[in-house]
Amino acid sequence: MATLTDALALAMENHHEFRDDFIAWLNANFPIFEYFERAAQHIFDTGRNHYSARTIVEVMRHRTALREIGDGSWKLNNDRTPDMARLYILLHPEQEGFFELRGRKAA
Repeated sequence: MATLTDALALAMENHHEFRDDFIAWLNANFPIFEYFERAAQHIFDTGRNHYSARTIVEVMRHRTALREIGDGSWKLNNDRTPDMARLYILLHPEQEGFFELRGRKAA
């Protein structure tokens, strides 16, 4: 799995692939990306060669909601899903095609 340093370096090197604020978000929320990366890797390791990044994020939301106590302050904006999927593929180029990636929309 990626380290924060490696993930940030790759994101900065490919900054044009991400929303303008993604690098700052990644730096502040790396554990969320780590969770996403572990989940995606687990799914890939089970033999799937294509999966939905949005489904992974929805499962993450569900699992954290079950563990949370209080106001449910753990939030993950839908805008982060494509960026996490892009970063995952950059970190794991052998899994090209695992997520369907569309062209990035201007932020």
